[in-house]
Amino acid sequence: MTKLKFLTCLLFVNYSFSQKIENENYDTKTALLVINSLFLDTAAMDKIPTNAIESLEVLKENDAIKRFGKQGKNGAIVIRTKKISSKELKKLYALYPSTIELNVKSQIKKITGKVTDCENIPLPNILVQNINTKKSVFTDSLGEFSLEMSKNDILSFSNERYQPLRLQYTNQKKIVTALKIKDTYGNIMVEKPVIYLYPKEKTDVELSLKFDGKILTTFPKLEKSWNVTAYENGQIFDKKTNRFYTSLFWDGEISFPPSHYQYKTGFIVEKEKLASFLIEKLEFMGLNTVETNEFIQYWLPILERNKTTFIHFLVNENYDVFSTNYVTPKPDTSIRILMEFFGVDAPISIPPQELPKTIRKGFTLVEWGGSDVSNQLPLNYLKLN
Repeated sequence: MTKLKFLTCLLFVNYSFSQKIENENYDTKTALLVINSLFLDTAAMDKIPTNAIESLEVLKENDAIKRFGKQGKNGAIVIRTKKISSKELKKLYALYPSTIELNVKSQIKKITGKVTDCENIPLPNILVQNINTKKSVFTDSLGEFSLEMSKNDILSFSNERYQPLRLQYTNQKKIVTALKIKDTYGNIMVEKPVIYLYPKEKTDVELSLKFDGKILTTFPKLEKSWNVTAYENGQIFDKKTNRFYTSLFWDGEISFPPSHYQYKTGFIVEKEKLASFLIEKLEFMGLNTVETNEFIQYWLPILERNKTTFIHFLVNENYDVFSTNYVTPKPDTSIRILMEFFGVDAPISIPPQELPKTIRKGFTLVEWGGSDVSNQLPLNYLKLN
């Protein structure tokens, strides 16, 4: 680019800034100019290279006074730069020795902070943002963060599981704040519930679901109910599609209150022991070899993403808390198992869950599924203790 073209571009951009300011009815001679939180003569704006300007904000009188005190009584022009060093800014100060004032209290500072819940437990993965600069960070595993701030900048704290919070920075050495938990968490997926039917003889069966969430997929397609013929060997013939199936499939999403995730018992299973653990526990609860194998074939690749996994089972009446089957004729035995799980960073101590053992008698219905609840836990396994 030729020098002439460069100067033309520079003048055009500066003209655009000036137009914006004039449109806000400001007198650029009396408005406060703040560059990187340092007060300069407004003439310094012409000395800032346009490609170094990251943002330009024009504040009216009231907003300027709130942020800068009496010095903002005539409004303010706030500029953030991205390519100008403090050394270069000092050269700008030297150009205007009679009018420059350095406000030490408004300099950019790197502040630290900590975010906890109302029980003073550290919260990781909270988004902390400086609303004025748009810069943001996430809290670490100890709930701590650091961020550049200027006096009167606004900090926001947000996370889908907690009520958002905003506060104004006023030169505190460290910001410590607590977030209130929302009444409910986000939705979780209830994956792969499959239903097996084992009558003592060929039987016509009508089956419908009551699920306290949103059903997403069914196969074969469920309208009001499934109307099928079930055989002793577990084969299911769907009259509508005129096809045989080994099981009925559905999945959905649901939201639970925070108390649902306050596990008091469960199992901590290392990656290498998952298969043997599942065989032992599932067959103890009443699943046969085929059902156990199909459970493991689906869930093992997912569980093995974690070095260590926490597992808790919702069995029979606990499963009924969020999903109920209406079956005609009514089964003599129902075995329903939902596995909730999440990965943990390190071994933890929690009492083992006592599991019920169900003996199959007569017409038997079996159902199993699972949910990865990792994203619903505010503190991962720390909340277990």
